[in-house]
Amino acid sequence: MNRLVAAVLLGVPAVLMLPGCVTTNVAGSEVGGTVPMTGLTRSQAAELARSHCAEYGRSAHILAIRPEDGGMKAIFECK
Repeated sequence: MNRLVAAVLLGVPAVLMLPGCVTTNVAGSEVGGTVPMTGLTRSQAAELARSHCAEYGRSAHILAIRPEDGGMKAIFECK
């Protein structure tokens, strides 16, 4: 039983940290920018855009998702 509790207590933080292992370079400014979508869903890209715009006290709006540089990129503006 103690091993099960230890496995759960050690495993949960490790699972919660996994999304942080994926590095995504959001390029932009207070006006807007792009999110490379390699390995991301549309909602994950929207969340990254939201976090970026929140740094400037603004909200994000996805304008388009288009192919660029051999992959897909989400284009967003900060309002």
